[in-house]
Amino acid sequence: MNNSLINNFYRHMRFKYTDYHVHTKWSSDIVQNGPNFEDYITIAEKKKINICFLEHYELYKVENDISHPFYNGNIENYLEEIDELKETYDFILSGLEVDYYKEREVDLIEFMDDYDKKMDFIAGSVHECDIGFPITEKSYIIELLKKKTTGQLIDEYFISVEKMIRSQIFQNICHIDTIFRYINNNELKPSKDCDISDERILNLGKLCIKNGINIEYNLSGLKYSYGRSFPSREIIIQLKKLGAKIFIGSDSHNLKYFKEKSLTVKKEYKFIEQLNS
Repeated sequence: MNNSLINNFYRHMRFKYTDYHVHTKWSSDIVQNGPNFEDYITIAEKKKINICFLEHYELYKVENDISHPFYNGNIENYLEEIDELKETYDFILSGLEVDYYKEREVDLIEFMDDYDKKMDFIAGSVHECDIGFPITEKSYIIELLKKKTTGQLIDEYFISVEKMIRSQIFQNICHIDTIFRYINNNELKPSKDCDISDERILNLGKLCIKNGINIEYNLSGLKYSYGRSFPSREIIIQLKKLGAKIFIGSDSHNLKYFKEKSLTVKKEYKFIEQLNS
């Protein structure tokens, strides 16, 4: 989805600002009794912010894990449920955060052909360079570090994100440096030979700009030891000056966090708007 459509959402939805990254129990990493659409809607209406339900869609899990919310074609039930709610609420969007796998590019292209027009918003992301070991969960990183170095994990992640951008499968990309959620100087310390420079992240952002891809300003890093957004505010400023199209997401997995971050999301949009003036 291009940035003009993002701006159209601002005009046609009830509120000015949108949190493009909110998860409910339709996401596989949320427990069964997790929040549903209505739980978020109640808070969003009070906070006067639009929300996009950006649920996780991981091809391998969807195909093989019978407990996955989208297993066996349940994506249609997701669309039906949220479309019914959209008849009442004019500040919600249907979305997916789709995992990228280099070896499944053909399948991902076919998936986008089928669902890009059915969804309001789809964004790509990288969570797994080794299938079954998401780098956004600390326990899996610890397992991976038994056979790989921090440098190898970081390199593999950045290579995968670069391939995702170059594939041009997605018009929106989430948290381009989320590998640093746990691998950082405050927690699982990277070795001295690791390239953890801002320049590396900036290069991914520049590649997004070159390919006309919207970049997420993901605020979730603030709740981890990393202590800053993905990417950092400083990098967002530099990318914005280079012409980047930015969308903001709290990456909420529970109601408490969404409620807390709704004001921050709006504040950061206002900050970005000032960069344009």
